[in-house]
Amino acid sequence: MDGEADVGNQWVAPTNAFYAKNVPIPKRDVARAKALLAEAGVPNPSFTLMTPTQTDAQKVAQVVQAMAKDAGFDVKIQSTEFATSLNMADKGDFEVYVLAWSGRADPDGNIFSFAACKQPLNYSGICKPDLDDLLNKSRSTLDPAERKKLYEQIATILIAKDRPDIYLFHRHWLWAYTTKLSGLRTIPDGLVRVQGLKLN
Repeated sequence: MDGEADVGNQWVAPTNAFYAKNVPIPKRDVARAKALLAEAGVPNPSFTLMTPTQTDAQKVAQVVQAMAKDAGFDVKIQSTEFATSLNMADKGDFEVYVLAWSGRADPDGNIFSFAACKQPLNYSGICKPDLDDLLNKSRSTLDPAERKKLYEQIATILIAKDRPDIYLFHRHWLWAYTTKLSGLRTIPDGLVRVQGLKLN
């Protein structure tokens, strides 16, 4: 990402107050990956990685392909027009899918729709009542310390155990605009709000 992103392993970046420090970013261990594949009796697994045709998504897919090859994976890249890829994802018509998410200022916007049962962005299909209970509690409590504890429990299920989604990085957002523009608010999700913008 040319230095314009941070490595990540959760739905929020490691610099976020709600990052679950109990599940840190693991170090790369190709030897262990090969050993696990050998234990599973599948030393050279193959799968198709569907990716939208945008340049960034293509680059991510190529990096995943190259890094996974070191452990013995044969990753085939299926470039798919973005709207078509979303339609295929909705139908579950993929093996692995690269999807970028701009992120939301509140962590709930980065996790609930992706991990709660029958939610619109839950392409992995994960559905666990204990996880749903934690997700619902995390979005309804007003106490930040309590939310952080709940996110640590969620991370134990989603990141350390099941891993239905694999988080790779978090973008640094850059804004370029004319000095004639006033009222721009930079918000951590990278989405520009037009309310209050004025051209002087």
